[in-house]
Amino acid sequence: MKLLKGQKGLSLVEVTIMLLVLMLLTGVLAPSIFDYFKDAQWVKVKEDCEAIGISVARLTRDVGPCLKLVSATGCTMDNRVEILYSDGNAVVPADVTGADFTSTNMPPANLNWDNYKDANVGDSMERQFVTNAPSYPTPSINYPVPMFPVGPLFGLGWRGAYLAAPIGPDPWGKPYMVNSGFLAVASDAVTAGNGNKNRWWENDVYCISPGPNSIYETNFGGNAAFGVDRVGDDFIFVIQGSGR
Repeated sequence: MKLLKGQKGLSLVEVTIMLLVLMLLTGVLAPSIFDYFKDAQWVKVKEDCEAIGISVARLTRDVGPCLKLVSATGCTMDNRVEILYSDGNAVVPADVTGADFTSTNMPPANLNWDNYKDANVGDSMERQFVTNAPSYPTPSINYPVPMFPVGPLFGLGWRGAYLAAPIGPDPWGKPYMVNSGFLAVASDAVTAGNGNKNRWWENDVYCISPGPNSIYETNFGGNAAFGVDRVGDDFIFVIQGSGR
């Protein structure tokens, strides 16, 4: 390439100095950029779980505390949604280290996050929040609303969509999940113990992301006092406190 009159190229020493300065700046700025990226991931998790929690609260306000697989069927253990989940990479037993939850009032016998795709256990947030796949009744706008409205004919019913599709996954590719079975007691529950049909569940309902290691480390049913302690790098957002 020809140089214009009065111009000269950079010397090897000057180029070397410039490269050293760039390397130094990269070494100084890279950790800050990486920390900013990590912070942005946690902010997203927080905002996502808050939005999911608000959606759960709005949906249960509109259709009742029991999320169902099929609306026309009662709130039985086989029809109640025990785990609500977003899109995301498959969760297998190796991805779960938190303790199982064992109860005669919540199937299967040892319930945990990896059971979310089992029959009569889990349902997707898109089915519940967006498409109304359980076919919850929609509210009537023509029926007179009394002072204490009860049921879809009195203005209650599915009023979604509650979130925009697609829903999830978390920044590391795993589904957000909610232990939604603790929202309501099943009609065929036993008459004694936690979650019996004469009382309520004592367990917290929460949204969980397994965090950067993609392992669900928090106990499904919470701690021994029926609250919930975050374990490892999980993110926990409590949607409903226990009824104790």
